[in-house]
Amino acid sequence: MTYQELFYLKFKKGVSTYELVKRYPDEIERVNEVALLDVPETTLREIIHEEKVLMRLMRLKRKFLG
Repeated sequence: MTYQELFYLKFKKGVSTYELVKRYPDEIERVNEVALLDVPETTLREIIHEEKVLMRLMRLKRKFLG
């Protein structure tokens, strides 16, 4: 399952994060990251303390949300 596929299911088809985790239990990390794309950047900076994870989320936000 790619980030693009998860993004499509979550934001275009309206599948909940809970349902995505149930459907794709091996992809929990990616599902969680896609779910965080809906969180504003300022909030992400406050709650994500690991720089590597924060940068990956910011790249994904730019890629999928513009």
